[in-house]
Amino acid sequence: MKIIFLIPPSPDKKKIIRWIDCSQETKASYLWQPNDYIIISSLLKPKDDLCFVDGTADSFSETMFFEAIGRLSGNMLFFAMSTVCWKSDLYFFQKTKKIFPDIPVFVIGDIVMEKYYRALILNESNGLVTHPYLLDLEKMSKVTGIGNNTLPGVCTALEQEVFPKSKNTTFIEGNTPRHEIFLKHGYCFPFAKHFKFSQVTTMWGCPFSCSYCPDSKIAPTVRHYEGVLSELEYLSKLGVKELFFADKVFGFPEKNSVPLLEKMSERFNFSWSCYFHPQLYNPRLLELMNSAGCHTIIIGIDTYNLSSLKQYKRVVRREKIEGVIAHANRLGMNICGDFILGLENETETDILNTIKYAMELSIDYASFNIAAPCPGSIIREEAIKKGCQVTDMEGFDSLGDYGCLSNKYIDGKRLKKLRSKAVRSFYFRPLYLLRRLRKTSSLEHLHIQFNNMLALLNKSR
Repeated sequence: MKIIFLIPPSPDKKKIIRWIDCSQETKASYLWQPNDYIIISSLLKPKDDLCFVDGTADSFSETMFFEAIGRLSGNMLFFAMSTVCWKSDLYFFQKTKKIFPDIPVFVIGDIVMEKYYRALILNESNGLVTHPYLLDLEKMSKVTGIGNNTLPGVCTALEQEVFPKSKNTTFIEGNTPRHEIFLKHGYCFPFAKHFKFSQVTTMWGCPFSCSYCPDSKIAPTVRHYEGVLSELEYLSKLGVKELFFADKVFGFPEKNSVPLLEKMSERFNFSWSCYFHPQLYNPRLLELMNSAGCHTIIIGIDTYNLSSLKQYKRVVRREKIEGVIAHANRLGMNICGDFILGLENETETDILNTIKYAMELSIDYASFNIAAPCPGSIIREEAIKKGCQVTDMEGFDSLGDYGCLSNKYIDGKRLKKLRSKAVRSFYFRPLYLLRRLRKTSSLEHLHIQFNNMLALLNKSR
């Protein structure tokens, strides 16, 4: 069997990420690897073949993209699409289908989160991937016709339940992905110390229920740590030194994470980053992460007014946030704080307080995100109820390049200006710049940091 993975070029060569649970333009010059494709590649048998073209990572023009895929052949095709650049992706998808009229075509991306987009794409494809770990590739490759197919991990009918309502955790063994396919120069991670990096997933989905995040709909699937260790062994042989654990929250469940970290400390010397939920913090876990090579954690702080998050089912205590930050600083780790600007009941004063709080915390990076109506989020559901036009157009994301929704108190244009103010206020501080220089470990690390800094400031003008 021969499978084709495709990612189309992005408008104006923007760095757009297309994942099932997340689609966005990146806020600097970085670009994550296609995590769902990496997972699907782990399902292939040794004799199976894989072709991969990423028009975004390779900065292809339309002509270059179609020349590249015109030389391919296969038994099945996966095509990644995003609501952020919906019209452009739809154009490339429809033109691609004409090149491969005789093989099953499956779509992957955040469009699966919304019925409107599912209705359009189900008429033109054999299904939308909902869970990459559940796919039966052999069965999918033999599908004929559109609809009326029952495929695990795939939505094939409009009324089909996309994500089960149960949030029970599933444990799987998990095989090693074909990481060598995804080692493209176009991928770069903003917190990495090395340009060459790979993404590893120990958990897909999320155990938390923050309703402004699409992952609140996806029950966690956890890989047994022994399978992850085999994957790390493979990456070590490939000469990869830098990792990004692409879990939405690393460290869950602790009974699986602790033995993984202990074995990593004994057997490997990776440098890595991850997302980390403050509520999972305990001193032993953080110290094990640090011993295993974790140099940067990304934590959701969201807002200074933490009590306002209760309406979104987000539970986080200030002492947990400040405790993990203080401990990480003692260990010499880097901290990136994620902040959301413009949640429904926030005033401009609330946002200014959040910006001030970000500057008071001893953190190394701050990611300021505009509250966006992402598919699958409560923000989008509420926007649609209000009659806001958020479909069949270039979509919204947390950068705000394609548009910002107004909230109850602040106009969308003002929100974007406040985000730019936040970026300038946080990063243009002499003491902050000195902190970053002190924590820069090599010329390669400095190069990565400098490139992302320039792009961040350019996108925040």
